[in-house]
Amino acid sequence: MLSLQHVTKMIDAQPLVSDVSFDVEKGQCFGLIGPNGAGKSTLMKLISGVYDTTGGQVRLDGQPIKRWSHKKRAQRVSVLTQDGLSPYPISVLNAVMMGRYPHLKFFQRESDDDMKRVQDVLAITGLSNMQDQMLDTLSGGERQRVAIAKAMVQEPDLLLLDEPTSYLDIGYQTEVLNLVQDWQKRTGLTVLMVLHDLNLAAQYCDRLILMDKGEVVKEGTSDDILTTETLATVYQTTPEIVRHPTKNIPQILL
Repeated sequence: MLSLQHVTKMIDAQPLVSDVSFDVEKGQCFGLIGPNGAGKSTLMKLISGVYDTTGGQVRLDGQPIKRWSHKKRAQRVSVLTQDGLSPYPISVLNAVMMGRYPHLKFFQRESDDDMKRVQDVLAITGLSNMQDQMLDTLSGGERQRVAIAKAMVQEPDLLLLDEPTSYLDIGYQTEVLNLVQDWQKRTGLTVLMVLHDLNLAAQYCDRLILMDKGEVVKEGTSDDILTTETLATVYQTTPEIVRHPTKNIPQILL
Protein backbone atom coordinates (compact mmCIF):
# COMPACT_ATOMS: atom_id res chain seq x y z
CA MET A 1 0.00 0.00 0.00
CA LEU A 2 2.72 2.48 1.06
CA SER A 3 6.13 2.30 -0.57
CA LEU A 4 9.20 4.46 0.03
CA GLN A 5 11.87 4.14 -2.64
CA HIS A 6 15.29 5.68 -1.88
CA VAL A 7 13.71 8.72 -0.22
CA THR A 8 16.11 11.57 0.56
CA LYS A 9 15.53 15.05 1.98
CA MET A 10 18.23 17.73 1.94
CA ILE A 11 18.07 21.22 3.44
CA ASP A 12 21.00 23.59 2.89
CA ALA A 13 23.06 20.64 1.62
CA GLN A 14 22.46 18.80 4.92
CA PRO A 15 20.73 15.41 4.69
CA LEU A 16 17.76 15.06 7.06
CA VAL A 17 16.71 11.74 5.52
CA SER A 18 19.07 9.62 3.43
CA ASP A 19 18.12 6.83 0.99
CA VAL A 20 15.21 5.42 3.00
CA SER A 21 13.32 2.50 1.47
CA PHE A 22 10.61 0.27 2.96
CA ASP A 23 7.12 -1.03 2.20
CA VAL A 24 4.04 -1.13 4.42
CA GLU A 25 1.31 -3.60 3.50
CA LYS A 26 -2.38 -2.87 3.98
CA GLY A 27 -3.54 -3.51 7.53
CA GLN A 28 -0.07 -3.43 9.08
CA CYS A 29 1.06 -1.24 11.98
CA PHE A 30 4.63 0.02 11.55
CA GLY A 31 6.51 1.87 14.28
CA LEU A 32 9.27 4.40 13.55
CA ILE A 33 11.72 4.55 16.45
CA GLY A 34 15.09 6.17 17.00
CA PRO A 35 16.81 8.93 18.99
CA ASN A 36 16.04 12.62 18.72
CA GLY A 37 17.16 14.01 15.36
CA ALA A 38 17.00 10.62 13.65
CA GLY A 39 14.72 11.98 10.90
CA LYS A 40 11.47 10.32 11.97
CA SER A 41 9.23 13.40 11.92
CA THR A 42 10.82 14.63 8.69
CA LEU A 43 10.04 11.26 7.12
CA MET A 44 6.41 11.52 8.25
CA LYS A 45 6.14 14.94 6.59
CA LEU A 46 7.54 13.46 3.38
CA ILE A 47 5.04 10.60 3.50
CA SER A 48 2.10 12.94 4.11
CA GLY A 49 3.19 15.23 1.28
CA VAL A 50 3.92 18.24 3.49
CA TYR A 51 7.55 18.14 2.34
CA ASP A 52 8.82 17.40 -1.15
CA THR A 53 11.53 14.79 -1.44
CA THR A 54 14.96 15.81 -2.69
CA GLY A 55 15.36 12.36 -4.17
CA GLY A 56 13.39 9.13 -4.40
CA GLN A 57 9.62 8.68 -4.22
CA VAL A 58 6.82 8.08 -1.75
CA ARG A 59 4.08 5.99 -3.39
CA LEU A 60 0.55 5.29 -2.19
CA ASP A 61 -1.10 2.40 -4.01
CA GLY A 62 1.57 2.64 -6.69
CA GLN A 63 1.12 6.37 -7.38
CA PRO A 64 3.52 9.12 -6.21
CA ILE A 65 1.91 10.84 -3.22
CA LYS A 66 2.53 14.30 -4.71
CA ARG A 67 0.33 13.43 -7.70
CA TRP A 68 -2.67 13.10 -5.43
CA SER A 69 -4.70 16.30 -5.06
CA HIS A 70 -4.97 17.71 -1.53
CA LYS A 71 -8.60 16.60 -1.36
CA LYS A 72 -7.92 13.06 -2.59
CA ARG A 73 -4.95 12.78 -0.26
CA ALA A 74 -7.10 13.89 2.68
CA GLN A 75 -9.63 11.19 1.80
CA ARG A 76 -6.94 8.51 1.95
CA VAL A 77 -4.46 9.72 4.57
CA SER A 78 -5.03 11.15 8.04
CA VAL A 79 -2.27 12.70 10.17
CA LEU A 80 -2.28 13.00 13.95
CA THR A 81 0.55 14.89 15.69
CA GLN A 82 1.70 14.91 19.30
CA ASP A 83 -0.13 18.22 19.84
CA GLY A 84 -3.46 16.77 18.72
CA LEU A 85 -6.13 19.42 18.28
CA SER A 86 -5.46 22.95 19.41
CA PRO A 87 -7.72 24.14 22.27
CA TYR A 88 -10.02 26.26 20.11
CA PRO A 89 -13.40 27.33 21.53
CA ILE A 90 -15.43 24.93 19.37
CA SER A 91 -17.49 21.97 20.48
CA VAL A 92 -16.29 18.37 20.40
CA LEU A 93 -19.08 17.59 17.93
CA ASN A 94 -17.98 20.29 15.48
CA ALA A 95 -14.32 19.33 15.83
CA VAL A 96 -15.07 15.70 14.99
CA MET A 97 -17.37 16.73 12.12
CA MET A 98 -14.39 18.46 10.50
CA GLY A 99 -13.18 14.98 9.59
CA ARG A 100 -15.99 14.72 7.04
CA TYR A 101 -14.89 17.83 5.09
CA PRO A 102 -12.61 15.97 2.61
CA HIS A 103 -15.66 13.96 1.52
CA LEU A 104 -17.92 16.97 0.94
CA LYS A 105 -18.19 18.96 -2.25
CA PHE A 106 -17.55 22.70 -2.32
CA PHE A 107 -20.26 24.47 -0.23
CA GLN A 108 -21.95 21.11 0.46
CA ARG A 109 -23.52 20.80 3.89
CA GLU A 110 -23.17 17.74 6.11
CA SER A 111 -25.86 15.15 5.45
CA ASP A 112 -27.81 12.96 7.85
CA ASP A 113 -25.42 10.16 6.90
CA ASP A 114 -22.43 12.32 7.87
CA MET A 115 -24.05 13.07 11.22
CA LYS A 116 -24.73 9.37 11.80
CA ARG A 117 -21.09 8.53 11.09
CA VAL A 118 -20.01 11.19 13.58
CA GLN A 119 -22.41 9.94 16.26
CA ASP A 120 -21.23 6.35 15.73
CA VAL A 121 -17.60 7.41 16.17
CA LEU A 122 -18.41 9.51 19.25
CA ALA A 123 -19.95 6.39 20.77
CA ILE A 124 -16.94 4.21 19.83
CA THR A 125 -14.49 6.69 21.34
CA GLY A 126 -16.57 7.32 24.48
CA LEU A 127 -17.17 10.98 23.62
CA SER A 128 -20.95 11.01 23.26
CA ASN A 129 -21.50 12.63 26.63
CA MET A 130 -18.83 15.25 25.87
CA GLN A 131 -19.97 16.29 22.40
CA ASP A 132 -21.27 19.68 23.53
CA GLN A 133 -18.16 20.55 25.55
CA MET A 134 -15.66 23.03 24.14
CA LEU A 135 -12.18 21.87 23.15
CA ASP A 136 -10.53 24.57 25.25
CA THR A 137 -12.08 23.06 28.41
CA LEU A 138 -10.61 19.57 27.82
CA SER A 139 -7.36 18.06 29.03
CA GLY A 140 -4.59 17.17 26.59
CA GLY A 141 -5.51 13.50 26.73
CA GLU A 142 -9.17 14.23 26.07
CA ARG A 143 -8.28 16.44 23.09
CA GLN A 144 -6.11 13.64 21.71
CA ARG A 145 -9.12 11.31 21.92
CA VAL A 146 -11.16 13.92 20.01
CA ALA A 147 -8.38 14.08 17.39
CA ILE A 148 -8.61 10.30 16.92
CA ALA A 149 -12.38 10.54 16.58
CA LYS A 150 -11.95 13.24 13.92
CA ALA A 151 -9.50 10.97 12.08
CA MET A 152 -11.93 8.03 12.30
CA VAL A 153 -14.71 10.12 10.78
CA GLN A 154 -12.33 10.99 7.96
CA GLU A 155 -12.27 7.24 7.11
CA PRO A 156 -8.68 7.13 5.79
CA ASP A 157 -6.87 4.07 4.52
CA LEU A 158 -3.58 5.21 6.08
CA LEU A 159 -3.15 6.80 9.52
CA LEU A 160 0.09 8.64 10.32
CA LEU A 161 0.76 9.22 14.01
CA ASP A 162 3.69 11.43 15.01
CA GLU A 163 4.40 10.83 18.69
CA PRO A 164 0.69 10.60 19.61
CA THR A 165 1.35 9.76 23.26
CA SER A 166 3.87 12.48 24.12
CA TYR A 167 2.89 14.55 27.16
CA LEU A 168 0.22 11.99 28.13
CA ASP A 169 0.17 9.95 31.33
CA ILE A 170 0.19 6.15 31.09
CA GLY A 171 -3.59 5.92 31.32
CA TYR A 172 -4.13 8.18 28.32
CA GLN A 173 -1.23 6.59 26.44
CA THR A 174 -2.84 3.15 26.52
CA GLU A 175 -6.29 4.62 25.88
CA VAL A 176 -5.12 6.39 22.72
CA LEU A 177 -3.20 3.40 21.37
CA ASN A 178 -5.98 0.96 22.24
CA LEU A 179 -8.42 3.12 20.26
CA VAL A 180 -6.09 3.02 17.26
CA GLN A 181 -5.51 -0.72 17.61
CA ASP A 182 -9.24 -1.49 17.85
CA TRP A 183 -9.91 0.76 14.83
CA GLN A 184 -7.19 -1.04 12.88
CA LYS A 185 -8.59 -4.48 13.68
CA ARG A 186 -12.15 -3.41 12.86
CA THR A 187 -11.46 -1.80 9.48
CA GLY A 188 -8.09 -3.05 8.19
CA LEU A 189 -6.58 0.40 8.64
CA THR A 190 -2.86 0.79 7.86
CA VAL A 191 -0.91 2.63 10.58
CA LEU A 192 2.53 4.21 10.64
CA MET A 193 3.47 5.79 13.95
CA VAL A 194 6.47 7.54 15.48
CA LEU A 195 7.00 6.48 19.08
CA HIS A 196 9.75 7.37 21.55
CA ASP A 197 8.55 4.81 24.08
CA LEU A 198 10.14 1.56 22.92
CA ASN A 199 7.96 -0.55 25.20
CA LEU A 200 4.78 0.86 23.66
CA ALA A 201 6.27 0.37 20.19
CA ALA A 202 6.90 -3.30 20.93
CA GLN A 203 3.40 -3.79 22.30
CA TYR A 204 1.40 -2.05 19.57
CA CYS A 205 3.41 -2.36 16.33
CA ASP A 206 3.67 -5.37 14.02
CA ARG A 207 7.07 -4.23 12.75
CA LEU A 208 9.59 -1.59 13.74
CA ILE A 209 11.94 0.61 11.73
CA LEU A 210 14.92 1.89 13.70
CA MET A 211 16.37 5.14 12.36
CA ASP A 212 19.50 7.09 13.24
CA LYS A 213 21.01 10.17 11.58
CA GLY A 214 18.43 10.10 8.80
CA GLU A 215 19.02 6.50 7.81
CA VAL A 216 17.29 3.17 8.44
CA VAL A 217 19.52 1.16 10.75
CA LYS A 218 17.33 -1.92 10.92
CA GLU A 219 13.80 -3.13 10.12
CA GLY A 220 12.03 -6.09 11.68
CA THR A 221 9.97 -7.36 14.58
CA SER A 222 10.47 -6.12 18.13
CA ASP A 223 12.62 -9.21 18.79
CA ASP A 224 14.83 -8.26 15.83
CA ILE A 225 15.21 -4.62 16.83
CA LEU A 226 15.07 -4.42 20.63
CA THR A 227 18.36 -6.08 21.46
CA THR A 228 20.96 -4.78 23.87
CA GLU A 229 23.62 -4.56 21.17
CA THR A 230 21.48 -2.67 18.64
CA LEU A 231 20.04 -0.21 21.14
CA ALA A 232 23.42 0.45 22.75
CA THR A 233 24.86 1.37 19.36
CA VAL A 234 22.06 3.77 18.41
CA TYR A 235 21.05 5.26 21.78
CA GLN A 236 24.51 5.32 23.39
CA THR A 237 23.22 3.58 26.51
CA THR A 238 23.06 -0.07 27.55
CA PRO A 239 19.54 -1.18 28.49
CA GLU A 240 18.36 -4.34 30.18
CA ILE A 241 15.97 -6.38 28.03
CA VAL A 242 13.26 -8.42 29.77
CA ARG A 243 10.23 -10.31 28.46
CA HIS A 244 6.71 -9.00 28.97
CA PRO A 245 5.01 -11.35 31.45
CA THR A 246 1.88 -11.91 29.34
CA LYS A 247 2.76 -10.87 25.77
CA ASN A 248 6.27 -12.40 25.72
CA ILE A 249 7.74 -9.47 23.82
CA PRO A 250 10.93 -7.55 24.68
CA GLN A 251 10.63 -4.67 27.13
CA ILE A 252 13.28 -2.15 28.10
CA LEU A 253 14.63 -1.39 31.56
CA LEU A 254 17.22 1.35 32.05
